[in-house]
Amino acid sequence: MLEFRTVIEKINPEFQISLKSKILTLGSCFSDVLGNYLVENKIECLANPFGNVFNLSSISCLLDGLLKNSENNEDTIVENDGVFFHYNYHSEIRDFNRIGLVDKIKTLNQSTASFLKSANYLIITLGTSWVYEQKQTQKIVSNCHKQKASLFNKKLLGEKEQLDIFENIHSKLKTFNPNLKIILTVSPVRHIKDTLQLNSVSKSILRTLCYNITSRYSDTYYFPSYEIVIDDLRDYRFYKSDLIHPNEQAEKYILNIFSETYFDETLKIFINDWIKIKTGIDHRPFNPKSKNHQKFLQNLLIKIQTFENQIDISKEEAAIKNQIS
Repeated sequence: MLEFRTVIEKINPEFQISLKSKILTLGSCFSDVLGNYLVENKIECLANPFGNVFNLSSISCLLDGLLKNSENNEDTIVENDGVFFHYNYHSEIRDFNRIGLVDKIKTLNQSTASFLKSANYLIITLGTSWVYEQKQTQKIVSNCHKQKASLFNKKLLGEKEQLDIFENIHSKLKTFNPNLKIILTVSPVRHIKDTLQLNSVSKSILRTLCYNITSRYSDTYYFPSYEIVIDDLRDYRFYKSDLIHPNEQAEKYILNIFSETYFDETLKIFINDWIKIKTGIDHRPFNPKSKNHQKFLQNLLIKIQTFENQIDISKEEAAIKNQIS
């Protein structure tokens, strides 16, 4: 029999995620995709609270800041068209005055640190080895915030340099939360602004980095989202129209492999039942006031209330009750 694709090899997990697990995701786009999936399925997850962060140096800087609860230096705050931004944070974290931005970041760091303190898993998605360094301070920035290109130097972080960065932050994380497990993954999104050739250089460094990290630390693991898209799916029909980002079908495929790999059986059963509940809530009938639909809603309410000892159902329960006449 002819084979027309190379399926990703089965992963033998060394741990299992349960409905009671607590997860923080950080990094580039897949951290949002995975984090939102976990939240939608009632797993306690803080999904990419700092917005998209593409390189390990910036991720490390953010973690270091919240672990130390340190103040932000003035030279890392920049103003653009009356709005203040921070070089270490995504552009969605902003304010109309400097003090307001500092307060907002302080609050964000405190809430994230509080969550991380009792988290079971930290999932980091690495996007690129290319970084931008502010010439004035020689500090790597997470976001240039549309400042002049002449203010920055573009550089490639080598594997040894990134390994040192990870070792430093790993030590601090384990002191802060000794039970924390770290899952690494490489984003399949191509950074074509670097050119395809240099994107390949960047991704190669990240993949080798993850291999060496997981070989060195028993509490770190690698999930192959990069290989699933590049090698397993390997077709532009699994990309959005920009031909760079995986589309919804590809994301579902990756999430299914993640679920099958890491979720325990109880969680898998729960999600299967929970999807039916969500489908019922989202259903829009021709006649919402009909006896059949009202009976359907009453039954749905009874079903969802069976979950109240496992998860917070208040939002979904209210949505159903609002539809009942």
